[in-house]
Amino acid sequence: MRAGGWVVGGQALTQVMRFVSNLLLTRFLLPEAFGLMAVISTLLMMLNLISDIGSGTVIVQSPRGNERQFLNTAWTLQVLRGVGLWFAAMLIALGLLLAQQQGWLSQGTVYADPRLPLLITVASFVSVLIGLGSINAKLAERNLDFAAISLIDLAVGAAAIVVMAIGAYYTGSIWVLIAGSLLSAAAKCVLGHIFLTGPRAQFTLEAAAIRELIGKGKWVVVSSILGLVAVSGDKLLLGGLVDPATLGLYAIALGLATIASSTITSLLGRVVFPVFSEVVRNRPQDLQRTYQRLQQMVDGGVGFLGGLVFVASGFIVGLLYDDRYVGVAHILSYLAVGSVGVRFIVVEQVYIAMGKMSLLAMAILPRAIIVLAGVPLGFSAFGLDGALAAVVLSQFAHWPLAIWFRTKHDLNSWTTDLFLPISIGVGAGVGWLIVRWAPSVAA
Repeated sequence: MRAGGWVVGGQALTQVMRFVSNLLLTRFLLPEAFGLMAVISTLLMMLNLISDIGSGTVIVQSPRGNERQFLNTAWTLQVLRGVGLWFAAMLIALGLLLAQQQGWLSQGTVYADPRLPLLITVASFVSVLIGLGSINAKLAERNLDFAAISLIDLAVGAAAIVVMAIGAYYTGSIWVLIAGSLLSAAAKCVLGHIFLTGPRAQFTLEAAAIRELIGKGKWVVVSSILGLVAVSGDKLLLGGLVDPATLGLYAIALGLATIASSTITSLLGRVVFPVFSEVVRNRPQDLQRTYQRLQQMVDGGVGFLGGLVFVASGFIVGLLYDDRYVGVAHILSYLAVGSVGVRFIVVEQVYIAMGKMSLLAMAILPRAIIVLAGVPLGFSAFGLDGALAAVVLSQFAHWPLAIWFRTKHDLNSWTTDLFLPISIGVGAGVGWLIVRWAPSVAA
């Protein structure tokens, strides 16, 4: 509970700061800046997921997870991976530049923007800074010690907001977003090495540790590659279909729609996963009760917010943004429906805790397929609405597997499942009241 409190509190404050930052930056930057940054961030996420060996998960699970040689080997691999990601991003930027010069890209799309290659080259240096970060952050997760991690994240986030807001006010340039990203990564790297407890980082490559890190992380690699398409494929595909301003509106709507789900995902991955792991190892008879309690909590949160945002998306966007961003509301209403699909991420944590990493890959596969095929087909047939419908559908693609798994392991409960429709109804009702009464109160 203490660890969960730090994670939820830290994530809540982080989301508030990001939200405030977004509101400030939209006052000084055009939507196209957010569209370009969405492509850059997605590219870096893509490279990160493809090369992920799951060292963090292995450190939490492994009996050797707190040994100096094991941690130093994991850190060395992390550093090498970060440098490799930077070089890979620079090669992609070079390829993009050549494609632009040869006229192979559709004019007016995000990928044809002449600023993009240099932006990618500079922004991708963040991978090196992240790679140099302290591996003791993973050790802290293993020990459910999130106080220092949360405080560092909050301090860095606040500093980045100040720098980006001042820079955006005086320059109105997308480069302030790049500077904020690099500043955040550099500050986390330095503060992590100073304040997180654990062995001092040293370059080490122990053969046994390498075998365990790579061997146990193989399904993480598969899941990450599939997750690349499922999580980021929409933005990558839309980058070649729409202009930078439209993609910027989509990126802002996506950020609003995933505020709750990103907090829940962080809580489940950093706290609930170790809890489920302990229950599976030592108290398997408690798994049903533990799962149902956590599922009820998640259903209450995602259902309420999904219903509220779907009904009140127009009011929310009108309250927060100026007329340049009015198109965010329509996109947000779609994404609010899809946000409900995140509920079964609780079941996915049980997969991992039981060591059934192959099921995690199987859960992500249908999401990836629907995004990869559905976004371009939907856009071709119905424009942006068709692409958005495919994104929403992909969020529910893993439900059949989750329901089958719950049935097999006796985790089903109709009383637990009632929490979702009830919370959606309550959220929609609150949203209706807000839309109905807030304008008259303001008047």
